[in-house]
Amino acid sequence: MFLIEVCQKNNKLNIYIMSLKISKKKSIYFIRGRITKSTVNLFLTYFKKKLSKKKKIVLNIDATKQIDSLGVIALKEIVKEGAEKSKEVFIVGNGCKEIYDDIYESDAV
Repeated sequence: MFLIEVCQKNNKLNIYIMSLKISKKKSIYFIRGRITKSTVNLFLTYFKKKLSKKKKIVLNIDATKQIDSLGVIALKEIVKEGAEKSKEVFIVGNGCKEIYDDIYESDAV
């Protein structure tokens, strides 16, 4: 069971999903905590909805403490779905190069 808390304050949206916090400032989504097996389904649901509404999504993973293999697959899925819908999806922050390499090396094979 997941505990979700949604807070909107000072034009900032904060969503807490157990060990995952998604906050938005301007057009950047800040991911804090973990993108793991326990949070990945809600993470995907949230950003798939955003893809249908937004032209561009920027995910900042600087404060992300852990991304397991399912989390990497989820990030790949968001990037892929964004490309299929002609949307721009960017992943920025510490570790983004490794995720980028993983996404594009696996597509090249």
